[in-house]
Amino acid sequence: MARSRNAWVSRFPRSSATSSRPSCTCTPARYSPMPERAPLDAATEQAIDWLVRLDSGHSNDGDRQAFERWLGAAPAHGAAWTALQQRLNQRLSPALSQLQASGHAAPGVRALSAPPDRRARRRALLGGAAAALLTATGGGLWADRRAPLSAWTSDLRTGTAERRRFALADGSDLLLNARSAVDLDFSGTQRRVRLRAGALIVHAVADAHRSFVVHSAQGTVQALGTRFMVQQDEGRTLVSALEHSVRLRARHDSAAVDLREGASAWIEADRIAPLATARVDPSAWSTGVLEVHDQPLGEVIDALRPYTPAILRVSPEAARVGVYGVYPLDRPMDALQALVDTLPLRVRRWGDWVVHVDVRAA
Repeated sequence: MARSRNAWVSRFPRSSATSSRPSCTCTPARYSPMPERAPLDAATEQAIDWLVRLDSGHSNDGDRQAFERWLGAAPAHGAAWTALQQRLNQRLSPALSQLQASGHAAPGVRALSAPPDRRARRRALLGGAAAALLTATGGGLWADRRAPLSAWTSDLRTGTAERRRFALADGSDLLLNARSAVDLDFSGTQRRVRLRAGALIVHAVADAHRSFVVHSAQGTVQALGTRFMVQQDEGRTLVSALEHSVRLRARHDSAAVDLREGASAWIEADRIAPLATARVDPSAWSTGVLEVHDQPLGEVIDALRPYTPAILRVSPEAARVGVYGVYPLDRPMDALQALVDTLPLRVRRWGDWVVHVDVRAA
């Protein structure tokens, strides 16, 4: 790297981290074509075109419906698509095998490497002919890490390393973090946003007749002011009131809790847990950086995962290491290297696909 890696850990002014990056970026997909030994037939050419389009981060519901129609139009189309995924899988399988042999494989990786009958339940959950074809091979993991397959049916979505701003029909503004997905339910009497994955920042416009409510797996967030953030984590939801206030309700507790500007809280299924002090600016991702102050490395790795197609794993010991600093989300491997350079950590890599972080031996 031309710039000192340690520079990323220093507390530089935010403008130096973001001056060349817009607050909402759409990172173009990168595609490495298969080596050709003979001229490609028409079905294979079309399969490649579909792969590039679906992996671009800019595909829409019409594209996905057209893709499924193309798949069903001729047996050669499905065969060409499956063959393309198998070729991609040749690059991924060695990394998965080495990771499993090391004992560090996550359950999801083991499921993708399992025989087809053990993957049937996951295919059924994803639904659709395209998802079934993708998850039938390790190439499905390649595709999912580029753009989440489970988000294909969402109203609004983002791919890996992509932040995107959306103008809603009521005039509100919605910013999605990388690998995020939402469904919209707007009518003459309500404005509902269901956060399926990832994180969002809403700038809600006032409407005396329609409340603006974000639903997560654990509860609801009602706008009482203008701007707030909601982040869906495993088993809980993080909410931050950025301007004015919001009203929180847990799914299994009807009592409402109002969160004032500058405050954050966790919504769990049966309670609201306010954060006494903010260890990190929870909305810093909107400007392309991650700010941490004595935060566990495991949470830092969680924040980097949506910005790389690689599988990032961290040992329980390393996950507890405290981290300080400011890190670039749009360059996750630079951020990871800065952590290794300044903390007692070591990294093992399996190709470009799997990275395992552990504590350095004494």
